[in-house]
Amino acid sequence: MRQLILLTLLCSLTTFAAEPAPGLQDDAAGQALLSERIARAYVWRGLEAENAEARRQQQAATAQFERKLAKLRAGSQEHAELADDYALLAQLWADYQTLTQAPATREGAARLAELSEELAWIARKASDRLAQPTGNKPQPNRIAGDIATLSQRLAKTYLLQAYGLKVAFLQRDLIESRAAFLQLSQQLKARPDNTPALKAKLALMDSQWFFFQQAIDELAKRNTDPQLRRNVITTSDRIYEVALDLAAHYQRRGQD
Repeated sequence: MRQLILLTLLCSLTTFAAEPAPGLQDDAAGQALLSERIARAYVWRGLEAENAEARRQQQAATAQFERKLAKLRAGSQEHAELADDYALLAQLWADYQTLTQAPATREGAARLAELSEELAWIARKASDRLAQPTGNKPQPNRIAGDIATLSQRLAKTYLLQAYGLKVAFLQRDLIESRAAFLQLSQQLKARPDNTPALKAKLALMDSQWFFFQQAIDELAKRNTDPQLRRNVITTSDRIYEVALDLAAHYQRRGQD
């Protein structure tokens, strides 16, 4: 399951896109991102129970996910496979909401580590059904969106380990997600049509990534300094914001 999620973050799958539903692609593409952001905020709450920003971010992402899910379910009724995907996503979402709205605990975080994988995979699968056919050429706005998702996934995985979860797949997932992030960011930086403004945003993302990677490296040495944790939270937020900004810029250019 985890390898499938990372694989889809490296590829723009189009085999399910024979009959896309217009207007829903953007909402669908954001669901996996929001599920990762909610999980990241939940674990952050476990580490810093009184942190108001962690709670605010979780509530905002939860409201967005729920609103978009209702829209996607309504818009997929004429497409049997999509309707099935979103019916399953709604079932998983009910469990996810119950878990993440409760007080954060290590037991809850262990359950979240598994449930967030299922939710993100189904969300991504449905999004790929809706994607417009693009051949083998990766779309830069989709790549930037995947980078935003990976920033939240990496932070979630780091924080789960900092919270004390001793689960074998977490370290492997951190390594694989890190490699995927580097590959996708390199794809964007290599684009010959990047404007100076886009290059500046990519450089800003690189500067944040430097501190993020430093914290990951220190975690491997069992260094759980709270300042490193704060660096992960702060830089993952900044990368998330910059990547979404990049996605919007690339999408607007594609529509010109």
